[in-house]
Amino acid sequence: MSKCTDMILEEIKTYGFNKLIFANELYYELQSKSFGCMSSDAYYKALERLVKGGTLVRLTTGVYYKPKSTRFGIVPISDEEIANYYLDNNSGIEVGYKMYNKKGLTTQVGKRIQILSTVTDEEHKNLKNVSVEKISMALNPETVTAIEILEILQSYNKIEDLNLNAFVSQMRSFSENYSEEAINYVISNRKYKKSTIAFLKTILDRLNIQNNLSAHLSETSNYIIPSVEEFI
Repeated sequence: MSKCTDMILEEIKTYGFNKLIFANELYYELQSKSFGCMSSDAYYKALERLVKGGTLVRLTTGVYYKPKSTRFGIVPISDEEIANYYLDNNSGIEVGYKMYNKKGLTTQVGKRIQILSTVTDEEHKNLKNVSVEKISMALNPETVTAIEILEILQSYNKIEDLNLNAFVSQMRSFSENYSEEAINYVISNRKYKKSTIAFLKTILDRLNIQNNLSAHLSETSNYIIPSVEEFI
């Protein structure tokens, strides 16, 4: 076994089983500890040897994990374990059908876990059944709620078996603690359709919640949105 492989083995001992290991981050960590004595080619060849030997599993380009072994064999990393990396410590938010289902908006369960996260350096990344999209904003209860509502409204016509009562309940609850500061912050940092913003404004107006969302809209445009009179 090469010196390079030995160094990697020592370093990955500090990683937990079924935890994501990013090749570029590990490389820089090793470089800082070994004063830059390891070439990039030697490093990636060493990773290949560790994968062939079963010490590491390659999940996708540049992403590995140390597999968990039991007496029944290797336990592959789960979608939930992957998702947790991007969600831990308020670094991400689940959207899509996982979120709709948790909020009782539908009984449908999506095949993929969709996450918006601040800890990825790529605009989009797919790992098994987990889809990660990069966002650049501070996540706190107010901004998370704002993102969730905008995501729901943007996908309103696409949510299968939508529970309208649950949707109305969500909108009323949101309006009771409406934060225009949070909504403006999210809209400024993540692109949403004008029709989505118009949909939100129409609902807030219907519920007599003061707002200035017209600042994001054009007075001359006719936005196609669902008729809120039917349910609010």
